[in-house]
Amino acid sequence: MTVLPYVLWRGRYSPIVTVKLVSPSKSITTLAYLDTGASFSVFNSEYCERLGLVLLSGKRVDITVGDGGLIPVYLHELDIQIEDIKFKAKIGFSDRLGTGINILGREGVMDEFVICFDGKKKETLWKTK
Repeated sequence: MTVLPYVLWRGRYSPIVTVKLVSPSKSITTLAYLDTGASFSVFNSEYCERLGLVLLSGKRVDITVGDGGLIPVYLHELDIQIEDIKFKAKIGFSDRLGTGINILGREGVMDEFVICFDGKKKETLWKTK
């Protein structure tokens, strides 16, 4: 089991993790918010470019965001690393992500692990299924 502390973000402790995204040619490390309400993981499109990927070459899906609007997201299969946890997942990229932080959603991430949010201790516990 891996235990990850919440991160202070915008004045509140939140379930934010450091994520390493790995493409065939490059890797980057950034932060992402664990969002149980998000079907897909979505990162700002600038990370797609930094990974040497072509945004529009990914599979396009339109996802509904908090205000009910739709944004285009382009899915790419990538290697992911969070602390000592390594796996493959479809990561979406969009130039219309308006959250101010990248999002880790259920598909390919939360459905591969048992993740417990401990608000009192301000940490998440990750266990492989």
